Amino acid sequence: MESTPSLLEHYRNRTPLTDGRVGFLTDTEKDKLRQLWQLIMDEIDSDNQPFPVLYSLTQADSSDDITSLSFEPLVSLSSKDREIPSRTPSQSDIESTSSQAPKKKPTGWLGWISSGQSTPQEEPTEDARLRQHETVQCFVSRNKLDRTLVPAAFQPLFNQSTHERTFRSAFWQAASQMSNPDSWVLRFLRARKWDVDAAMQMLHKTLQWRVGQAIDEIVFYGESLLHYHTMQTGLAFACAKDKLENPVYVVRVRVNLARNRNIQAIKRFLCWQIETSQLLASGQADGRVTIVFDMTDFTRENIDLKLVRTLITLLTSYYPETLGMLLLYVNSFLFSSLWSLISPFIDPVVKSKIFMAKSPSDLALFIDSSQLIKELGGCKPFEYRYQLPTRAENIRMRNAAGREAAESRFAQAIGQYEERTREWLGGSSRDPGACSRDAACEALHAATVELDPFVRARTLYHRLGLLGL
Repeated sequence: MESTPSLLEHYRNRTPLTDGRVGFLTDTEKDKLRQLWQLIMDEIDSDNQPFPVLYSLTQADSSDDITSLSFEPLVSLSSKDREIPSRTPSQSDIESTSSQAPKKKPTGWLGWISSGQSTPQEEPTEDARLRQHETVQCFVSRNKLDRTLVPAAFQPLFNQSTHERTFRSAFWQAASQMSNPDSWVLRFLRARKWDVDAAMQMLHKTLQWRVGQAIDEIVFYGESLLHYHTMQTGLAFACAKDKLENPVYVVRVRVNLARNRNIQAIKRFLCWQIETSQLLASGQADGRVTIVFDMTDFTRENIDLKLVRTLITLLTSYYPETLGMLLLYVNSFLFSSLWSLISPFIDPVVKSKIFMAKSPSDLALFIDSSQLIKELGGCKPFEYRYQLPTRAENIRMRNAAGREAAESRFAQAIGQYEERTREWLGGSSRDPGACSRDAACEALHAATVELDPFVRARTLYHRLGLLGL
């Protein structure tokens, strides 16, 4: 029996990962996929209660519980402004939000077990408050650079209430991001080692979490409601492809200062980046991304284990099989102490995807020098500069008739895919492409692409040319 190639061997030979993926399933895996789809379709056809939206972008939530990953607004909003959360806050709003925030307990030098704040507590100055809470929209409005960046109020798909989503709505909002819904469903089977019931439980929990945290709303408003300082400093950004065609994200640890933002802002930022990564990770990448943690010039002040723990929680609990590889670019004694605290909490499967790199030549095992940016010792002349979004790039979001037509075609494509799936489940063929499911899949993907600019604000990666507008 042939041994399974290691992840390092896949990179050395530039061979894509195919085990347990569309087009490479064993008969047993095809049966497991059928069984999971049967459970999904049963849930879609049921009259179960919709999932509640627990923390929309207009609801205050001061929870610091990583497992809930609730989102506290970056600024407080009055009731009259709750319909359009992209308004410009007043200085009193910012001060109110800061003054009402719960006081943090004293923290240890690594700042995880207590508050996550990496610096001693001090009374924040006016500039510090602004830096901690200002969104991109607030910055644009304060400097009179543009009007409301997203020129429409959020409306969920399928005319759902803004307060809840059905299982069906939540499922298709997530699964349609990939070119083949089977690819999204298979993630849960692989993550749960092909235990169908466990995979369904994880999938159900993921959809409940996505609705609770209003992920579709985060995608809709995009950068306009993200933390301006985090975007401007380039804490994390996509800039290349690795040897397996996975998009590469660079996390510059040295620019992370906990005093310059709040953990809720980081949660929202990370969710937005992961959601956006699925647009970049198409085709061979199968939704996977590679993350490079650049520890160059990092100090004790940059250590923020809550950020790391939040990212790991997202990738293991709510975005399974999204992490392709995590490269730690570091040569520091300080990091050894940090790693000894982090590593026990990392899932063994995730840990198997983590590699240490001490030089550009180590990184070149996974990323060609032509793709590796100069900042990391490569040849690619990429330098991060944040380009602000504009109202004009999102103007299609104002086209109500255009959205209605695109959403109607999207709904029809979903109906056709569900019908073909029911035929497949009721037939005798194991082949997931039977009963014209492949053709229905192509039609669904085309409808998803058509609908996207009406329900997703354009991103930095559209402006950089990494994605088509």
